[in-house]
Amino acid sequence: MTDPWHENPAFWESLEGVLFPPETVAAAGEELDALCSLAGIEPPGRVLDVPCGVGRHAVELADRGFDVTGVDATAAYLDTARQRADDAGVDVEFEEADMREFRRPEAFDAVVNAYTSFGYFEDRADDRRTARNLHDSLRPGGRLVMSLTSKEVVAREFQERTWSERDGTYLLEEHAVRDDWSRMENRWVVVDDGETREFAVSHRLYSARELSELLRDIGFGTVDVYGDYEGAPFDEDADHLVVVAER
Repeated sequence: MTDPWHENPAFWESLEGVLFPPETVAAAGEELDALCSLAGIEPPGRVLDVPCGVGRHAVELADRGFDVTGVDATAAYLDTARQRADDAGVDVEFEEADMREFRRPEAFDAVVNAYTSFGYFEDRADDRRTARNLHDSLRPGGRLVMSLTSKEVVAREFQERTWSERDGTYLLEEHAVRDDWSRMENRWVVVDDGETREFAVSHRLYSARELSELLRDIGFGTVDVYGDYEGAPFDEDADHLVVVAER
């Protein structure tokens, strides 16, 4: 048996330039302006960024005066994140760990889970376990901010095939909805410097209601839903699903 796609370092390393192009990294500051305002997060609070990827949010948060811990399961991304922190002259604690396992009871004032980084796992119980870890890592009154592409947005914008190119690396994608709209199954083909790699990528789809109910069920008191970081309503024009949940 092979490891699932999200545990395969080759997947993440092959797609680093596609997932985190310069403009995406540069947008972190503007995103955090809106995110911090929406969630009422202010320095010098303690913030957990999980999964932190290449550190684009973690480093920006540290530069603003937050005490930041970044957690990710991909060693190569953490190497990039540490270098980014060094270049910015900020101190960030980076830890290599699976978000199904990382839990630091009542250690943080806020947790950031962004960029559709929830719903990777085949077993729905692993999603619940991850959400519980996020909840338990917050102090009472702390806030979780999640941002993901929701079931509603996927239904509105669904395309069977898409492709993109970044600095000579091509990503070709085939998409299919499965299990009564509970999962998206994808075939990703990466073509880079004459080499072709193929990955099967699956992801659980959550509606705003389903995610809100999950968070309330594991213990969050208040769960507010928005259509973007600016706090727009979550309606037919929503860009993505943003949830602010308070422990």
